[in-house]
Amino acid sequence: MMLGAYLGVVTLERDRPAPARTAVDAVAERLGLAPCAVSSAHALFAAGPTQSIGGVPADIHIVGPAFSRVPGGSPFIGVIDSNAAPAAFLEAIEARWGAFVAWTGIEGADAVCIYRDPSARCPCYYRRWGSELVIASHLPFIEALTGRADAIDWPVVEDELLYPDLVGRESALVGIKEVLPGEILHIGPEGVYHHALWSPAKFIDAAALPSFAQAQDEVARAVDSACHHWSRQFGPVALTLSGGLDSSVLAAALPGLRHAITLVSGTGSGDERAFASEVCRHLDLQSHQLDLSPADVALSASSAAQRPRPSTRAFTQSLVKHGSAVAHEVGARAIAYGSGGDNVFCFLRSATPASDRMAAHGLGAEYWRTVKEVAAVTECSPFLIARRSLQKHVRRRRAWTWPRDERLLAPALLDARIEHPPHPWINEFADLPVGKREHVAAIMRGLALVDYLDGADGLPVIYPLLSQPVMEACLRQPTWLSYEDGMNRAIARRAYAPKLPAKIVQRASKGGFTSLVRSLYLGNLASIRAMLLEGELCAREILDRRALEASLATTPDAGDHLYVRIMRFVDVEAWLAARRG
Repeated sequence: MMLGAYLGVVTLERDRPAPARTAVDAVAERLGLAPCAVSSAHALFAAGPTQSIGGVPADIHIVGPAFSRVPGGSPFIGVIDSNAAPAAFLEAIEARWGAFVAWTGIEGADAVCIYRDPSARCPCYYRRWGSELVIASHLPFIEALTGRADAIDWPVVEDELLYPDLVGRESALVGIKEVLPGEILHIGPEGVYHHALWSPAKFIDAAALPSFAQAQDEVARAVDSACHHWSRQFGPVALTLSGGLDSSVLAAALPGLRHAITLVSGTGSGDERAFASEVCRHLDLQSHQLDLSPADVALSASSAAQRPRPSTRAFTQSLVKHGSAVAHEVGARAIAYGSGGDNVFCFLRSATPASDRMAAHGLGAEYWRTVKEVAAVTECSPFLIARRSLQKHVRRRRAWTWPRDERLLAPALLDARIEHPPHPWINEFADLPVGKREHVAAIMRGLALVDYLDGADGLPVIYPLLSQPVMEACLRQPTWLSYEDGMNRAIARRAYAPKLPAKIVQRASKGGFTSLVRSLYLGNLASIRAMLLEGELCAREILDRRALEASLATTPDAGDHLYVRIMRFVDVEAWLAARRG
C-alpha cells in the first residue's frame, strides 16, 4: 500500500482547450491511477487512500492518508489566509493531518488550489507543459506526460552542498518545482503562486509558559495519537529500533507492535544491540538484529534517480534492503522509523535555550538553572553557555541565516553564493525567540530526512514523530524545558519514563551509521577518487579540486568525519550520472 500517488493537469489559459485528455488518460491508466476530478479546466488521477468531500463551490479531493483532528484543536488558518482558497477547502485542510495533498477546483474562476500537508511525506512537484501545468507526487509521472527532465539546475546543486538540508521550491532539474510542506499552490489564469498556509511560527507563543508537567502531557498525547492513527491506517507495523530515545518512544507508543528491527552498522556507536535488546525485553517485542554491510551498497547507483534532487544517501541502500526484507517476512504492512525525533524534541546543542529563558524570565535564578542544564547537555562550561546565550540575545535582531558548509567547495563558488535559498518559514524568524528559530530549522532538517530512503517493494515508510500534531505540540513548548535536569529531549524523556527501561531513559549517548559510511569510504577509495576527480562537480569547479585531492590522499583518523562530507559528493555525482542516463 502506497501513501498516496497522483497526477494532475491544469489549464493555465482561459481560451485554451481543456487538458489533452487522450494523452493524460492513457498515461494515468498506464500508471494505475484512477480519475478523481475532471472538469473543463483540470483533471486529477490518483491511487492509494483517497477521499472526496462535497463543498462549495467545488468538490475537495484528498490523496494520501488523512486523519481527523481533535475538534477545535490547533487552528492555524488566520485572517491573512482567508483569500488563499475557498473557505470549505481551508476548513477541510484544518480539520485533517496525515500525509496527503488536497485538491479543489474553483468553478467560475478556472482556478485550482492544491495543498501539501506539513509532514513532507506526500510530495508535490509540478512542471509547465505548453499551456498547462502538470502536478504529481512522483517525478516519473510528470515525465511520462511531458518528456524527461534532463537539464540540471546547477545553482540548486551548489546550494544543496553549501546549505545542507535546506529544501526550497526550486529543484535541481530545470523546470521542475516543488510545493513545500504546508503550502497552497494556486493555479489560475492570473498565474501560479505559492501561499504558506501552515507554518511553525503559528504555534510558537513566547508569552505562553506551560509547566514541565503540562509539556509532558501535551507531547505524549500527540505522540500516542499519531502512533495510534498510523498503526490503524496500515495494520501491523515493524519498527527500526536502535535503543535510542526516539525509536524507544515509538516502541512504547505504537499499539500492537510486535517486531523490532535493529540494524548494526559496525562497532562502537554503530552497535546498539544491547540498548535495543533492553527495550525488547521490557516491552515483550520480538527482536530482529541484522548486520549492515558495505557490500549491499552500490556507490554508482542513486536511489534518488527518480527524484528532482540528489536527496538520498548511499548507505541507506543497506538499511532499505535488510529492514524491508524483515518487515515483509514478519507480515508487516509498513515500516516505522524514529527519524526526526532529535529535531522535533528540540535537541539543539547550543546556548539558545538559555537565551530564550533570559528573554522570558530575566537574569534570575531560573535563567542560571537553565544555563547549568544546557551546559550539562552540551558538555560546555556554564560560563561559556552564559556568555553565548547573552550574545545570542543581544544579536537577536540580526537576520537569521542557514548555516553554510563550506568544506571542500571552490572559493569562487563561496564568494558567489552569498545568500541561502528563500524559504517562507525562515521569513517568519524575526518575531521568534532565538532558540525557537533553531528549533524550526531543526524541524526543517528533519523533514528533509524523510526523502533519504523509502521502503523496498512498495512497503510504506512512516515517520510518526514528524506527524503534524507532534510537531505542533513540540513547537508550543519553550526550548528550555527540553533541557530540564540537564538531559536532552527532557520532555519526551520524562513523559515516557514510566513505559521504558531506566537504562534507556538515562541514556545520553547517540548511535549512528558513521561506521558503515567510513567502511564504504575506505573500501571504495579508488573508485571514489575517480568518480569525484573525473566527475562533473570538479569539472564545473563546484569542488575545490586541490583540497579534495589532499583529503582523498589522507586516511581519516577516528575523530575526522570529513569522509562523510566526501561521501555526500559521491551521492550527488551518482544522481547526476543517473539523470544523464
